[in-house]
Amino acid sequence: MRREKLIFAAVLSLSILLLITGIPFASLVTAKSDSSWNYLANPKYVPWSYTPGGFLYNTVAELRAAYDLEPLYDEGIDGTGQTVVIVDAYGSPTIYEDLLAFNTFHSLPWTTLEEVEEHLHIYYPTGKPKFNPRNWPLSEISWSMETTLDVCMVHAIAPGADIALVVASTPAGNVINLAVKYAITHHLGCVISQSFGIPEYVLKANNAQIMQSHYNYWLASQPDYSITVFASTGDDGATNGGPYNNALYPASDPYCTGVGGTNLFMECSDSFLEGTGTWDNKTHFGVSYSYEIAGNDYEGMAADGYPSPSDIVTTGGAMSTWFPLPDWQSGITLTLADGTTVSLTGRCASDVSFDSGVYGALGPIRYSAYAPLTGWWLIGGTSAGSPFWAALTAIACQVAGHNLGYINPSLYTYYRGGTAYSSGAFHDITTGDNTYPYGGSVLGYKATAGWDAPTGIGSPDSNLLVPIMATW
Repeated sequence: MRREKLIFAAVLSLSILLLITGIPFASLVTAKSDSSWNYLANPKYVPWSYTPGGFLYNTVAELRAAYDLEPLYDEGIDGTGQTVVIVDAYGSPTIYEDLLAFNTFHSLPWTTLEEVEEHLHIYYPTGKPKFNPRNWPLSEISWSMETTLDVCMVHAIAPGADIALVVASTPAGNVINLAVKYAITHHLGCVISQSFGIPEYVLKANNAQIMQSHYNYWLASQPDYSITVFASTGDDGATNGGPYNNALYPASDPYCTGVGGTNLFMECSDSFLEGTGTWDNKTHFGVSYSYEIAGNDYEGMAADGYPSPSDIVTTGGAMSTWFPLPDWQSGITLTLADGTTVSLTGRCASDVSFDSGVYGALGPIRYSAYAPLTGWWLIGGTSAGSPFWAALTAIACQVAGHNLGYINPSLYTYYRGGTAYSSGAFHDITTGDNTYPYGGSVLGYKATAGWDAPTGIGSPDSNLLVPIMATW
């Protein structure tokens, strides 16, 4: 009886918080304390050996050129003095060695194992798990691949920043929530990256975990912490693999900034233009941004002229059924792939975007946690977008001289101000959609002028956006 009263008190207090913050809680006060679910991390990857066959990928240097980071580095603006927090389950037993190999290949700092260990700090707030690659139901291999991508992406974009890798002992929602809370309350960094999630359509009678995690994100936004939180919107289109369009949590939480995906095309050093249907079975080196489409590998391959297009990643992005439309998101338009406008009732993700294609992924990345998969890989998905934006935010924090904290209201105020695109700070992605699989019967959402569900406000020109972010 006493335990039930304590549970009720906890649920009631969180429900009051949800009411204060404008989140509906009528269905949450009946949460079952013993219900649980596991977050999913499922980065998509192909062997680097695909590339001699003309499979598109992007090195660190190419991504830096595409998103205009080099002018910042030239001024010493690289995240120095900041720490980016990455939260994952299980981690990777070879993350130090794999990051060192990645650094060596791409000519990045931290060129010895001692330097890597000095700057990459690993925390196990719920206990250190023993890596078990045979744990198929909980996908420890996927989580180790995710960890490797996250760490490599952050270091590629913010090479001066330290990394705090917070490893949950399992992907259970309550365990991950404890890891996130640890990162927040111990002030481990200025920004948190989360490349995991769970589709809202499966969240039934699991409300206590949602309330716990929502409290964490609200806490991060408070002045005592002022931590920015990013989350990926998913790789299985607007439906997230379900029977209808639904958002991925926690990207759908209004205190998180949801990162959607694109397929990136570049102008190359030999004047070759990617994404113009002129694929020639050769490798070209990208030197400047050309354009992006809503993240859909089938459509991206087709745009490039690749002979065997396929669905690998299709970005998420949809309207939440759990959270109402925030005031700061008022005025956006949600459009289905056939052009039909959808009435808005809930919080919509994505908010921003980044290259998510496996066709065009970051690579090569070294992975050796599971011996049969040891080698060099191209790893993509919206999993890449959350650590990219976290790293970019750390760079903006260096410019600002302080944490940016909760950026969503400022982000949308800037968007509504009318200069996000005319200034060049954001790329407006207006082509493609996130129907999955390609040609599926459940229509996804269309990329349109201005905000849209697959790509949010757009992807950044970092050199132009970072000074603006520093004022938020």
